[in-house]
Amino acid sequence: MLKGEKRREEILRTAESLFYAQGYERTTVQQIIDRLHLSKGGFYHHFASKEALLQAICDRKAQESYEAARQAVRDCPGSWPEKFNALFDQYGMWQPGNADFLGLLIRVAYREDNLVMRDKLKRRSMALMRPLVDEIVRGGASAGVFLTPYPEGTGELLLQLGASFSDAIAHLLLSGDGPLDTAQILSDLELYRYAAEQILGAPYGSIVLYQMRKMVEVCTAIYEKQARLRSGAE
Repeated sequence: MLKGEKRREEILRTAESLFYAQGYERTTVQQIIDRLHLSKGGFYHHFASKEALLQAICDRKAQESYEAARQAVRDCPGSWPEKFNALFDQYGMWQPGNADFLGLLIRVAYREDNLVMRDKLKRRSMALMRPLVDEIVRGGASAGVFLTPYPEGTGELLLQLGASFSDAIAHLLLSGDGPLDTAQILSDLELYRYAAEQILGAPYGSIVLYQMRKMVEVCTAIYEKQARLRSGAE
């Protein structure tokens, strides 16, 4: 790794750590600079702003999610529905180890003034995942397992539905009023699972997408972290 690349990575890792620990809003560029003993010029050589840092972190996470999903599909020896489930289990990033990142993303990207950022992140993620989803849909359709008459457009539609599902969960996690409504999360998940199964024309019960227990675990961790950050800001 070249010296400039190493410094850029150090800035990203430090910023990510501070964002997770104290929240994006309360982290300043100066804190990042001080932590790394950088000059302002050294920082701005790599990133134009704090927002650019967050964008770089999100882009990297999207790439990591794609790589994990692709590997999960390759490692899955089962049927086309099983490959589809393996892909979405990794793609959605609803993993316990991603709770801090997802909390950061939800808290920042879902602010009213960050619609452009949210749209950009969705487009980036969907562009990465579309070829992989299309490959599975076409494979399942050719094998007669997926009965959709529109295999060429099904992948994009499923990804758009996935984005809508993530939006619904994000708004629940941001509500902050009383205990987390896990029943609503599971209801939304079941609706999305059912819709995906119908769009694919997949055998009944073959599409799972995300493990319910894991989804609740991750959402609970995010919700509790957001509550702690809100409490610290008051």
